[in-house]
Amino acid sequence: MRSMVTGFVALSFLGCSSKTPTENDARLRLPPPTLSVTATSRPIQNARGGQDLEVSASLRNSTKSHIGLINGAQCPLFVRLFLDPTGEPSGSLDVSMGCKSGSPTLDLAPGDTATLTRVLPADMLASFAAGKYGITVVVTTVTAVSGSWGGAVLLPLEAPH
Repeated sequence: MRSMVTGFVALSFLGCSSKTPTENDARLRLPPPTLSVTATSRPIQNARGGQDLEVSASLRNSTKSHIGLINGAQCPLFVRLFLDPTGEPSGSLDVSMGCKSGSPTLDLAPGDTATLTRVLPADMLASFAAGKYGITVVVTTVTAVSGSWGGAVLLPLEAPH
């Protein structure tokens, strides 16, 4: 019994320190670096004479840390179109809009910028009922899912004049 008590005291002593977990690990004290995301959209003419919708996300790393942006064929820019008669910013982000962390990453050093673009083809847009839609874009970093309001668009897109 005495050796069991001595072992418990020794383990308790070794497991405790005067510092809190955040003092022991600087990564726990700081939130993950954030990425500035600005989204835009515009109709573009396609090769068949119809109108596609080009949606772009301009990214800026304004932090002092490198940010790993998950990108690639398995993780293109996520674009969400949703019926929105007000045309006002709305919507929310959730983890399901992000990509798996095993996808390729692009390193954004402090001060770096990048632009991701996705074209929504006319035939896909034709599947939406006529009306005003809001656009939200979502990008995934190795630490977070970030997004931005991309404006409103009236479907069907007007033919170029």
